[in-house]
Amino acid sequence: MFQLKRTDPYRILELASIAGFVLVTVIVLLFRPSQATPAATEDTILALEPLVSAMPKRGWAPLTVHFSAFGSLSKDSIIRYEWDLDGNGRFDTDATGTDGYAIYAYNKPGTYQVTVRVTDARGHTATASTAITVRHPAASSVDYWTVFDDSQVRRVDMTITQANWNRLWADPEAKVEVPVDAVIFGERLENVSLKMRGQFSLRESGEKKPWEIDTDDVVPGQEFHNLRQLLFMNNIGDPTMLQEKLAYDMMRFAGVPAGHASFAEVWIDIVDDDGPPTFWGVYTLVERVDRKFLGNRFGQDSKDGNLYKASHAQRGPMDLIYHGPAISDYPTQEGAVAYGKVNNEAEADYRDIVELCYVVDGASYATQEDFAAALETVLNVDDFLRYMAVQVTLANWDYYPYTGNNYYLFHNPLTGRFEWIPWDLTWGGDARQPLFSLEGHQLVTRAPLYDRVFAVERYRRQYAAYVDLLNREWFNGTQVAERTQALYNQLAPYVTQGTGDKMYFGASARFPYDEFENGWQSLAQFAAARSAYIRQELNAYTVSPGH
Repeated sequence: MFQLKRTDPYRILELASIAGFVLVTVIVLLFRPSQATPAATEDTILALEPLVSAMPKRGWAPLTVHFSAFGSLSKDSIIRYEWDLDGNGRFDTDATGTDGYAIYAYNKPGTYQVTVRVTDARGHTATASTAITVRHPAASSVDYWTVFDDSQVRRVDMTITQANWNRLWADPEAKVEVPVDAVIFGERLENVSLKMRGQFSLRESGEKKPWEIDTDDVVPGQEFHNLRQLLFMNNIGDPTMLQEKLAYDMMRFAGVPAGHASFAEVWIDIVDDDGPPTFWGVYTLVERVDRKFLGNRFGQDSKDGNLYKASHAQRGPMDLIYHGPAISDYPTQEGAVAYGKVNNEAEADYRDIVELCYVVDGASYATQEDFAAALETVLNVDDFLRYMAVQVTLANWDYYPYTGNNYYLFHNPLTGRFEWIPWDLTWGGDARQPLFSLEGHQLVTRAPLYDRVFAVERYRRQYAAYVDLLNREWFNGTQVAERTQALYNQLAPYVTQGTGDKMYFGASARFPYDEFENGWQSLAQFAAARSAYIRQELNAYTVSPGH
């Protein structure tokens, strides 16, 4: 465990003798009478290193952003924190009383250069800045605020013939597509296609399968609020049904480009019988990572860039280990290379992902900073650190460093760098999972990106600051209890309607109903224990100034 010293005593070197001091003074006065003594020396600069963190760093107006100066270093104690939060060049927010933490609401779109100024006990000052990007909701090609309205649980009805229903269930893993009519949140769409989706969530879920609606499979160009696919996740393995929704919310709070999520009640009506529609259950509606997702996060001119999906079950781990200069050098699973394209599949051009693997794992560097400089030309490292901060805070294990699973890499043609996009999120179970090392669960032989990134001191410091901000503003016992109870109260009236949610009721139920009733409290208790452990680890973590 590395240690961070933020307030060690600092003293200027004592001069050898009074005579030496007098001699130096006389020389300065005689030969440089007009030059003032420098306000800061190199030692001073090394002794005072501010760090600025923001969550989120981008989003749609109005946007509330939480700021932190956690991890700012000084050989003297820092006695003042001041912020220029609106980018007007004036430090008009004194956050000394809150130890450098601040909050600001941005109502107008624009890019704001936010700066923190820290002052130490000897009067030295230093600044650090970050950019906050706020976009107008009208700039989005998708009305996320309607489609993913999470203030309510909305109804989806699917009408299907008995024959097509039988086709779906004949071989679930074949993921056959059949035509249905749907009423989605009160809006009717005719001739859309329905299929089962997923891997483990499909095989192990009994009757409550995960579903996918394709709006334009039968009727070309048909969309639902400019979306062509709607994904209904069945929350396999999570009796609370809350983990995935909360994890996506946390990712977006952290500033990671993550999808939206909300809840829907799904009803199935077999048109050939005389019975009423059957309530199938409450599902999490999760935004699909596709061209619209990419254009709305990274710019409309970016969406043709290569998109790769890490799916351990389908292709093997996307571990970023370098195997050679050609994609044919890389391991395959059932004939499919682990680095599977979601788009541009006809173009057998994998040079971008091979280059990333080379920079991460194939090249040698004289120093850690040389590695960091090379990595930052091919990867948005800051988003990776934010992603890691969320995953580690949640004590997850089914993600990159452990399994090489459940994420996307998007090669943004506008920047030439890869963007890290989370997928299929969940929580872990060990409240004492370490913050700065990996323990157990590893299904990959190596995770070179994790190993090399966390060997860079400034990356570790920024990551620790992100974990601290999450712990303070989002993931702690009090706030998670409020969020989980509110969501439980929202879902509870729907779970028991009709014949009941098939996760808890019926012959193929996976969990007893009381695990749903009490689950939100278990999540809150885990968050309280995890938060306390994180605070303990952060208090012990320090790094010396001038590292």
